[in-house]
Amino acid sequence: MGQRSNGVLGVKLSWCGRRITGHSILIAVLCLGLLAVGSVFIPFPADELAPMSVHSFRVLDRNGILLREYLNDQQGRGQWRTLDRIAPSLAQAIVAAEDHRFASHPGVDPIAVVRAVWSNLNSSRRSGASTITQQVVRAVRPRERTVVSKAVEAWDALRLERTLSKPRILEQYLNRAPFGNQLFGAEAAARHYFGKPALDLSVSESAALAALPNAPSALNPYRDPGPVLRRRNVILRRMLDLGMLGQEEFERALAQPVPFRPAEANFRAPHAVEYLRTALRERPEIAEVRSSIDARMHATVQSVMRTQLGALADRHVTNAAVVVIEHATGAVRVLAGSANFFDEDHQGQVNGTMALRQPGSSIKPLTYGAALSAGLTAATIIPDVAVQIAGANGAYAPENYDRRFHGPVRLRTALACSYNIPAVRVARDLGLQRIVECYRAAGLTTLTEPADHYGFGLTLGNADVRLLELANAYAAIARGGIWKPVTFAEDASAIDGSPVLLPASESERQVMPADVAAILADILSDPVARRPAFGSSFSFPFACAVKTGTTKDFRDNWTLGFTTRYTVGVWAGNFDGTPMRGVSGVSGAGAIFFDVMMDLHDPRQAGFPEPFPLNERLVSIDVCARSGLRPTADCVTTIREQFIPGTEPEAECSVHRRFTESGPGGERVERVYEFFGEEYREWGREEGIPVPPPDARLVQRDRSAPLASRAIDRPTVLQPSHGDHFKLDPVLRSQYQTVLVRTSIPPTASTADLVVNGRPLAKVEDGRAWWPLQRGVHRLEVQAVVQGRTQTSRPVVVTVE
Repeated sequence: MGQRSNGVLGVKLSWCGRRITGHSILIAVLCLGLLAVGSVFIPFPADELAPMSVHSFRVLDRNGILLREYLNDQQGRGQWRTLDRIAPSLAQAIVAAEDHRFASHPGVDPIAVVRAVWSNLNSSRRSGASTITQQVVRAVRPRERTVVSKAVEAWDALRLERTLSKPRILEQYLNRAPFGNQLFGAEAAARHYFGKPALDLSVSESAALAALPNAPSALNPYRDPGPVLRRRNVILRRMLDLGMLGQEEFERALAQPVPFRPAEANFRAPHAVEYLRTALRERPEIAEVRSSIDARMHATVQSVMRTQLGALADRHVTNAAVVVIEHATGAVRVLAGSANFFDEDHQGQVNGTMALRQPGSSIKPLTYGAALSAGLTAATIIPDVAVQIAGANGAYAPENYDRRFHGPVRLRTALACSYNIPAVRVARDLGLQRIVECYRAAGLTTLTEPADHYGFGLTLGNADVRLLELANAYAAIARGGIWKPVTFAEDASAIDGSPVLLPASESERQVMPADVAAILADILSDPVARRPAFGSSFSFPFACAVKTGTTKDFRDNWTLGFTTRYTVGVWAGNFDGTPMRGVSGVSGAGAIFFDVMMDLHDPRQAGFPEPFPLNERLVSIDVCARSGLRPTADCVTTIREQFIPGTEPEAECSVHRRFTESGPGGERVERVYEFFGEEYREWGREEGIPVPPPDARLVQRDRSAPLASRAIDRPTVLQPSHGDHFKLDPVLRSQYQTVLVRTSIPPTASTADLVVNGRPLAKVEDGRAWWPLQRGVHRLEVQAVVQGRTQTSRPVVVTVE
């Protein structure tokens, strides 16, 4: 095809039968060179360089407090500023930091290129040679970093220098350069970091900002300001060497601190704001949105989280999340997705209120809501003894948190004390499909698998849910079974201030009967019922429903609850999935929950919440505490229980039975024994439940008197118990340190008073009275006037230290 031979220029070629001489090649090379040089003068497209200023997007709290102003859009475009509206010191600092031969090179700096090549060949440390002009090209036309792309970038830089003057190129750079933390352009950076326009920057501030584009992720002043300050000092020295600063001005700038604004000052309630920004991403006409967030409330909650996490640091609890929902509106007043959004070491930008986590026992109220809806009552006895339940994945043998069995427990106690075995028995009896449907109806959208996929561990919280959704399910209980969609935005406006219609939310719906919700609220706010498992934890001076949850491996820790105003949900743990060290729902998330609830209902602000309203449809009767049935004269302890009409028990207690037996002297004496049935035989033996001796004889019960007269007809102090000890908190205000005294009052009593140390202290209403704690040993009694006669309960002696 061709021949090669030595000639005058050393080369002779032929192509398609025609000889190509060296002279032809030289001419071709010269033409290509001239073409390449000429192409540099082809103007850079003006439309790619046009200022693309955007209007800011502002997010306010419910009261108009600015939470965040986004000065850049999703593509990094910001509020464009001409060079005369940017501090000259910033332009000089950028030149000194990035390209000190900017004024003299043609767009590419040959000296810097040679230096970079030499450095890269002789050192493991990489060195760059990009000029300010090349960086502008890179911002306008981003490309994958290859040798070819760098050559094209250099060619574009030469073209750009022929299209724009040096000041205009510098203006392009100052409006497009990245300054970290999702900030682009000098104006956005100046307002974010220093709270001022770019025109008002000092020399020291200008040098600090000029340090950031070199490595905006690594040089993050919020993570560590040290490297930023060191680079600022280097840039100030270069400005001095280049004659941009005099010696005195240099020394003054070097000594001046750099007052970076705290991240929180620019970005309040960051997880909530980011959620709103994402939700409204497709609504560019919205310039301002007034969110549902309460900035003051959010700041208080954030402070509580950090304080409590500090106390738990030695137990490897590094993060938490809190959501506060207002019942009346469904508005989310607090959405704190982590303790510190800016804490990169502990993944602070993860939104714990939206993350998928296992809720543990905190999901049980929904199970028992389904049970009450199916006809069970708060007095229904559920066996808490060993059981194996057949499932799709084999036999399942649940265990309680305390690894004990508690025998026959009323549904109220099973839920309040969070016993696992009764919850699994209920789920088995109702069927998993019904439980899953109940959870989904309550707004838990993450349960997308078939019921058998979860197994009976579902009722113990083995399925992933979101804190926000579970908290909203609790809010539905607080509203009498009415579920409402949560709201994050109250209103929005366009650039010209005109209102913008926000997307419609879901409709509210009834997810459980109001009677069932009322009973659940009563159980969850019953400190007597939860005392066997939780002691005096969660002793609020107002009515507050609460439930905890902890996963078996201590990776997730929950506490949720509500008053008549707010629902609060708290998660604590570690976002990296590592387990905590022996932290329960009470000591972990519960401590945060308690402080948040107390702050939300500070009597100096909104005051204590109203008590839960009485549901007039419910029927209140006394039942035996051991059988859940109507009490007899032999029942030792009775409680007042609430029932949905038609579900109250008709049968008398058959657990307590009176026998005659031989006494110490051979005389016949009467004694009451408890009989629970064959299912409880092993448990009764282990617990040492007494059984009648062989010579005992059953005493036939007198059935001629009405039930009420055979029940306990004297006033009784049910809570606290005789011998209880309380400790005053040295930090908590005295008005918060009160104890709920619960009593049993004969139904025929006209009035009743709480008597402390022989002096009437407070009226007993609906069997309850609040007692302010004081140090010392105290004698508590309740006095009731029954048919004109005063009756006094047996005293209960407690100690307060």
